[in-house]
Amino acid sequence: MKEIVIVLLVAVLIFFIGSDARYTKSEPVIITDTVYQQKTFTKFIKGNSIPFVVLDTIYIVETDTITIVKDYNQVKVYSDTMRIDSLGYAYIQDTISQNKIQGRGFSANFNLPTITITKLIEPKSKNQLYLGFIGDLKHSNGQIGIGGSIALKTAKNTLYTATATMNGYSFGYYKKF
Repeated sequence: MKEIVIVLLVAVLIFFIGSDARYTKSEPVIITDTVYQQKTFTKFIKGNSIPFVVLDTIYIVETDTITIVKDYNQVKVYSDTMRIDSLGYAYIQDTISQNKIQGRGFSANFNLPTITITKLIEPKSKNQLYLGFIGDLKHSNGQIGIGGSIALKTAKNTLYTATATMNGYSFGYYKKF
């Protein structure tokens, strides 16, 4: 009988050593996504609200008065385009007549990035249940016993065990430090 128990214990031990143990640790999955939004801004300002400073005055003596008055009464439009990094373009348009700014227009067309970072964390299992085999040897009478065991690991890292063998029963409580 003793040899049968030893053979069974060795078979159970070989079974546990040869089985494929899997440890899965859940790492957070980080997903980064960049979405571009098209933004367009337009603004117009009347000329009399724009401040100005006279920098220089040029007097041309040899032109006729009709050319000067014609140039003075013309409505001229000045346009400028500026590239702002990789975001897009800004457009400025000034309307000038009679040596005054009659209006100023501003328009911008930007491609603004919106970066979204999503962090997915897999939930941990609350409780884990383990089943297994156990073998023991009593020192008092030299009896070998085999049996089964059940263990419950809780989410708070507490372990409860219950074991039944041919030699008796045992219960355990373990706490992780």
